[in-house]
Amino acid sequence: MVENVNPLKKILPVYFLVSFSFVFAQDSSVSKTINTTYSTLSRFRLSEENPQTLLNHSIKSGNNFKSNVASPATFINSERPLIDGTTWRTYSDINYLRLSAMVGLMASVNTVAYLYQRKIWYKRETTAFHTLDFIFDWNKYQQMDKFGHFQDAYFTSDLAGKIYRWSGFSGETSVWLGALSGWLWMLEIEVSDGFMADWGFSWGDMLANTVGSGFYVLQQFNYDLLGGIHPKFSWHKSKIWIEKKSSYDPGAFFEDYEGMTFWLTVNPHHYFPESWKRIYPQWLAPLGIAFGVTAKGIANDVFGGYKEYFVGLDVDLRKLPIWGDSNLMKFIASEVNFLRMPLPTIRFTPNGSPWFGFYF
Repeated sequence: MVENVNPLKKILPVYFLVSFSFVFAQDSSVSKTINTTYSTLSRFRLSEENPQTLLNHSIKSGNNFKSNVASPATFINSERPLIDGTTWRTYSDINYLRLSAMVGLMASVNTVAYLYQRKIWYKRETTAFHTLDFIFDWNKYQQMDKFGHFQDAYFTSDLAGKIYRWSGFSGETSVWLGALSGWLWMLEIEVSDGFMADWGFSWGDMLANTVGSGFYVLQQFNYDLLGGIHPKFSWHKSKIWIEKKSSYDPGAFFEDYEGMTFWLTVNPHHYFPESWKRIYPQWLAPLGIAFGVTAKGIANDVFGGYKEYFVGLDVDLRKLPIWGDSNLMKFIASEVNFLRMPLPTIRFTPNGSPWFGFYF
């Protein structure tokens, strides 16, 4: 005996299975806002779409139905202008013409700088590659050369990072590429030193280089905490060079250690609460405090001499309200900002009374 099967018993299970499948697809496509904070500079955003629900489910001729499925979430490459005239992007959007031009420019500058250094530094006797004893090297020049390596690594990392951002790299990628470029630039110099008989590859210099590039990375990814701190540099021709009393002719300012001063400046306005910033006079925002160090008596005795310390005023050129909307002027200001301007300063020496005046 053949059993009569109602056709709906076959159709309904299939219909419900397909309906639940579409409902599941609808639920899984709902876009949600994702608040992911990479740093104070980097943000990741989603545009939130309101999903449409499944509509007009009806049985027509046993198996007809209509549904509308939500559109997929849209990713936005957010961009935020920075104080140095560049743009912080969430994702890379590379302009290859700019990138090619900048890579060519950096290679040209590197070549010219290297040839100039060879003219000044590398005229002396060469030898097989060798390294220096860490402690022996660390105690020379009152560590002034180590301050210089830190500052050079920080400066070149920062400059390279700006170039990569201008070329369209994302904010995070520009930081890592900038730090790597700055560190490799300093490594090139150190490897060359390793073949000089009078010098050698310095592990102390490499430590200072790494700290300089590393501080740049930490600052960019912890800008609220470290963004108000800025390494700076000043130089005047030292008395011992002017009077030609040095045991060697420096030949260039970067060999005149006694004329160099390395600074670490702090801008209090950066750390003010937003409520304070709203009532704080705008013309006072660039003012800060500078802490500096130099050394004397090291030109004729590399293991002797003494340090002098400074406390003075500083101006963060980037915060001056005169650059308007010009990204070029903001970039130039951010580069010149590495120089500490001649401003009122107090100098402390181990063998004398404090001195007060304008110092560069």
